[in-house]
Amino acid sequence: MYIGRFAPTPSGPLHIGSMVTAIASFLDAKSNAGKWLVKIDDIDQPRALKGADLSILDSLERLHLCWDKPVIYQSQRIKEYQNQMEHLKKMNMTYSCECSRKDIIKLALTGVDGFVYPGICREKKIEFGNKKAHRVKVKSALITTADFIQGSDKQDLSTDIGDFIIKRSDGLFAYQFAVVVDNYLDGVTNIIRGYDLIQSVPRQVYLHQLLNFDIPEFCHIPIATKFQKKISKSCGDEIIVKGNEVFIWLKCLAFLNQPMERFSSSMRIEEIVCEAIRYWSKNLIKPLPAIEIDDNIHT
Repeated sequence: MYIGRFAPTPSGPLHIGSMVTAIASFLDAKSNAGKWLVKIDDIDQPRALKGADLSILDSLERLHLCWDKPVIYQSQRIKEYQNQMEHLKKMNMTYSCECSRKDIIKLALTGVDGFVYPGICREKKIEFGNKKAHRVKVKSALITTADFIQGSDKQDLSTDIGDFIIKRSDGLFAYQFAVVVDNYLDGVTNIIRGYDLIQSVPRQVYLHQLLNFDIPEFCHIPIATKFQKKISKSCGDEIIVKGNEVFIWLKCLAFLNQPMERFSSSMRIEEIVCEAIRYWSKNLIKPLPAIEIDDNIHT
């Protein structure tokens, strides 16, 4: 069975870019007679804003984006993340790292997603402990990934990324690791998310392979930009949902290049959702990194 998921970070209310992603993942799941899950990525507690999760869930409900299982919180899965990391330790695929950012910058080259870790601590056999990061060992081999919208890509993690962190020195599990364990626990088969995360795919595929997890299908939609900058919560790009549900749906569907002749502002939101599921097509989404969106809502 198709299982999709929307995974917002509770650092503030949903913005129009988040809503585009939520609607795309919801429609793809429902058009495939699948399940749609909601996971709150709250593992990074310092970034979590009190009450933001409830605001997000309220917005999703107002948009008639109904999840099929109880809402999942990453903060409730720490024990499982630890168990899977211990499994990698037993495989001798992780090591402790005490490098500072300055240490890395002195020796590192720039890769596809920041600095390539130069392996400073790989052979040091530093004892695992508090205030030390945990890195996973990568191999020198091309990882080819397929994306339904953006096409195929290749990365050699050893030269493009380097041994990457799966648990930070502050004790928090890294996104790259936690999301892979989440995929396994939730049985996720299909992932639809923003293009800004596309460089993460090879690392996540690699971890899936190491842990012997099934690899989901990936699909990265263009990110929504405003004045050529990514729309974000940190920039205050929030939007009022109550009373604007129909307009939000229409803007998101237009962004996703769906057949807009089938929709109008006079339709009830229930009708829009039903038609959107019926005529949903990923083939129509433009294979671009980003697209400008007008997030002005007129009531």
